[in-house]
Amino acid sequence: MTTFVRRNPLQAAVGALLAVGLIVSAIAAGTGSIRHVAFTSCGYGYSYETGNNNEPGYGTCPTTTTTQTPPGPGGTFAQGKVFTVERGQDLTLSGTSGQPNSPGEIVIDKGGSTSASARSASTPQEQVIGTFVTDQNGAFTTTVTIPSGLSFGQHKISAVVNGQVVAQAIVIVVPDLHGDGYRMIAGDGGSFNYGNNKFLGSVPGQLNGALPNKPIVGGDNTPSNQGYWMVASDGGMFTFGDAQQAFFGSLPDKDHLNGKLPPKPIVGMARTPTGQGYYMEGSDGKVYTFGDAAFFGDLPSINVTPNRPVNGMAVTPTGKGYWLAASDGGVFAFGDAQFLGSVPGDLKAQGGPSLPNQPILAIGASPTGNGYVMGAADGGLFYYGDVKKPSGPISVPAQLNGKLPNKPIVGMHVTPDGNGIRLAASDGGAFNFGAAKFLGSVPGDLAGKTPGGLPNLPIVALSRL
Repeated sequence: MTTFVRRNPLQAAVGALLAVGLIVSAIAAGTGSIRHVAFTSCGYGYSYETGNNNEPGYGTCPTTTTTQTPPGPGGTFAQGKVFTVERGQDLTLSGTSGQPNSPGEIVIDKGGSTSASARSASTPQEQVIGTFVTDQNGAFTTTVTIPSGLSFGQHKISAVVNGQVVAQAIVIVVPDLHGDGYRMIAGDGGSFNYGNNKFLGSVPGQLNGALPNKPIVGGDNTPSNQGYWMVASDGGMFTFGDAQQAFFGSLPDKDHLNGKLPPKPIVGMARTPTGQGYYMEGSDGKVYTFGDAAFFGDLPSINVTPNRPVNGMAVTPTGKGYWLAASDGGVFAFGDAQFLGSVPGDLKAQGGPSLPNQPILAIGASPTGNGYVMGAADGGLFYYGDVKKPSGPISVPAQLNGKLPNKPIVGMHVTPDGNGIRLAASDGGAFNFGAAKFLGSVPGDLAGKTPGGLPNLPIVALSRL
């Protein structure tokens, strides 16, 4: 990739953000080991007022009883509602049909079309991949193999008995279950690629050496891992590889803001599970939709102004909900996204200050959609729901024996199998937890080539599979 020694206001913004982080820091970094504390308050999260101009609100919990739908007619498989798999992988499924001693089938994309599409991710491919016979109680267990030709992205898998769907789940097909690759995106649209994430172009390359009008602030990979999107703070969208067949518009286009700038800058993006659409989020918590991305609400639509800017978004694996994270660790859940706690809630429960040491800058969802993890600028990690904590150090300071990273953490993802977490710093440093592998860093690549081995402009995002 061509090197451009230029600077823009993004670097000053990163420095300012660090300063803010140091100002609001209220408790010692220590080892960075964050204890997960049960948090019983409800609502969209911490970052809004509840009638008191000085007291941040948490909401109150209604008395409800949650029951999981048992396997059965119209129910789910005993193993879960969402499966993340590779092609050729075996998958064991069991459930109850209510129909004893009856033949059944496991069907991919039942009722879907098999027509080809230029935008091939998640193309429905209806096919029977296994059969079974229920026992005397109507129960079944069978093992099937994910077809080698199934398109990457989101599909449905169903157990069908006598023409009736008795259990159904979502299947997310990924090219690499372990997530042995990652892409770091710089503010000038540069792309730094590791493992199975290949270089497919950069914004300066597309613009014949010029920089984007506004800094790049986020990006995401296509389901095939053969392409990627990058988004700028004005909502401009840049596509590479097979994402060029999955361009669904940008904010300046006539179907959105028609040449105007968003009221608050765009701070990131997230694709839908199908890869047939994407979201952009503004620092005010406004959500913009493209392609098959469905709108389930945002902060302006519920008349909420966050206490701190929103700067992270994660989409549920169903594609029917999303979380927004603010820099104070407040979490806002929409659609089928579950609110499972917030950083201020945890800190309040511990009797400490209400703000994290440094701002929250990233959020990642577990593969099941039943959990999320947030990363702070100092590398502190906050875990909620079923996100797996690594067996070793659970934060960057813990990994560095109490020290902070050289530069702030700006991006994060959970590996597709849920067994690892990876963080990226603004200098391109990479930090890996659990089963996530270290495959290289920007300072390692640029050592001796640029001052301090730093990229031209800071890293702003870490793409995921």
